[in-house]
Amino acid sequence: MTRQPTGKILLGLISVLIITTSCTTTRIATLTTDENEKIELFTSNLPQRDYIEICYIETSGGIFHTPQNLLNGLKKKATELEVDAVINIKYDFQAWYPIASGIAVKYKE
Repeated sequence: MTRQPTGKILLGLISVLIITTSCTTTRIATLTTDENEKIELFTSNLPQRDYIEICYIETSGGIFHTPQNLLNGLKKKATELEVDAVINIKYDFQAWYPIASGIAVKYKE
């Protein structure tokens, strides 16, 4: 009967986990809209115009999705809902998966 080197395997796995989870990454998501986009995005500020809250929206991604991918998902859903802006945008995680959420609003005329 051969003895398996479980101690070495365990040490190797722990080393890999420490190396891959101790790194940091800085990413940027652009909130400004270009000329062709009509959806405004707000994280901490609110629109200067009066508005009506329509619904809560959330988009989620895989573990390698960037904040910009999540914002693009919010903009896409906001466009489908025909709203003017998304306010109170927040980023979070559910387990390993990133999410972005906010409140879809329509401006009063």
